[in-house]
Amino acid sequence: MNTEPLYSERAAAGGLDYYVGPEIVDGLHQALGAAGLDPTALDIDDLALLDEFHALGRAATVALAELAGVRPGDRVLDIGAGIGGPARFLAARHGAYVTALDATPRFCRAAELLTSGAGLTERVTVVCGDALALPFADAWFDLAWSQAVSQNIADKQRFIAEAVRVLRPGGRLALFEVVAGPGGALELPVPWADHEDQSWLVSGEALRELLVAASLEIVAWNAGPAALATIAAAAPSLPAPRADHPLGLDILMPDYEERMAGLVRNVGQGRIALVQAVARRRD
Repeated sequence: MNTEPLYSERAAAGGLDYYVGPEIVDGLHQALGAAGLDPTALDIDDLALLDEFHALGRAATVALAELAGVRPGDRVLDIGAGIGGPARFLAARHGAYVTALDATPRFCRAAELLTSGAGLTERVTVVCGDALALPFADAWFDLAWSQAVSQNIADKQRFIAEAVRVLRPGGRLALFEVVAGPGGALELPVPWADHEDQSWLVSGEALRELLVAASLEIVAWNAGPAALATIAAAAPSLPAPRADHPLGLDILMPDYEERMAGLVRNVGQGRIALVQAVARRRD
């Protein structure tokens, strides 16, 4: 199912170039060819440096999947899926059935290309839609999943409420998010913002309060060093990235080195922090 988004928080954030820029698919075809990869027979490990579009990459996805207890056959909704790397990982390595939702049509088209190339179309469905008005029935999913999305969303209460609505009773919400730290105002640019009015960070404590207020029971909460420790523990199990092909975030974000340096600088100065959380729907 593919629907045009009712509302794109990212577009409302001011339209960063890599959200509203030129088509990605053509550049992907060129990059895959330059890497000597067959676009019809892709290995998800070869794509990890490109399509794990969030802080700490594939290791963060592995750690969150373990924390959330993703099981074979789980119906998973990846909210803000980007070009679908975590969705493909959950399908290929955990046997889940994943709906990858994103509000950016050019990301969705790239996700469809890579999902087809990885032979995962029977387990991953790409939907172009709005996180604040999810186009799904109530109580449908076993797990709602979000990585590096909430900083793009002003109405976090509605974001969480929609995720809870589509979860079955006892279903889980898994988050790996950027939150405001005690170190002061954000230094820009960062991957999600060029200006202050493009970023909606809240503290970890405020995020936790929003989850509890939405009839969710916190079953796991790792903030700051604790989150980094679980991710570091997952990293040694991953295959070493290939150094001989040009598949990296620069394909999506031409100025990514400057933006990622801003992210690292803000973490180091305590201006932002990382939070892993798993919460269960009570009713």
